[in-house]
Amino acid sequence: MVRALVVLLAACPVHAAPIPKGGDAKLYSPTTVGAKWVYDRGDNGDEAFEVSTVEKKDGEWVVSRQRSDGAAIAYLSVAVSAAGLTQPRPTSGECGPTCLLKPTAKAGDSWDVPGGKRTLVGTEKVTVGAGTYTALVVSWVASADGARIVQWYAPGVGEVKKVMTAADGTETVMRSLKSFTPGPGEKTGEPKKEK
Repeated sequence: MVRALVVLLAACPVHAAPIPKGGDAKLYSPTTVGAKWVYDRGDNGDEAFEVSTVEKKDGEWVVSRQRSDGAAIAYLSVAVSAAGLTQPRPTSGECGPTCLLKPTAKAGDSWDVPGGKRTLVGTEKVTVGAGTYTALVVSWVASADGARIVQWYAPGVGEVKKVMTAADGTETVMRSLKSFTPGPGEKTGEPKKEK
């Protein structure tokens, strides 16, 4: 009887308990309405946007953003959880969801996304106008011409830098975080300012 019970228990899946507030899980995006980013986009000028809505759904937060001037932007909402960041896709039959970041991956791990693969390069300190962050670095090939995109994601903030390297080696900083303001009551690790 005891042996049968042990076998039965071993066969049952065990689900991890939800991580309590203040736990070790890192979310790589703010999840509070009002969080604001300002990015330097080089010759394209600054881009400012903020979290406009947050909906808790199936153990994750669905975060929507809008430009700070209230105009619509092309950014899709992002599903945020301890498992990472995922962008859903339109339900018109086009590609499925795109996993932007898997913080539980190990350096060198890749995962399939529509049109290619993303690879977690590792963890790195990156300095931008908003300060110095310890960020996860993700690399992927953006197009058939071989252009490579590298993105840096910081806990509680999201993308802090995005660089494209063309097939000919020309590097372009597509966006670099100039400032970040958490939403009301949201706690994030403060970046260190370089002196």
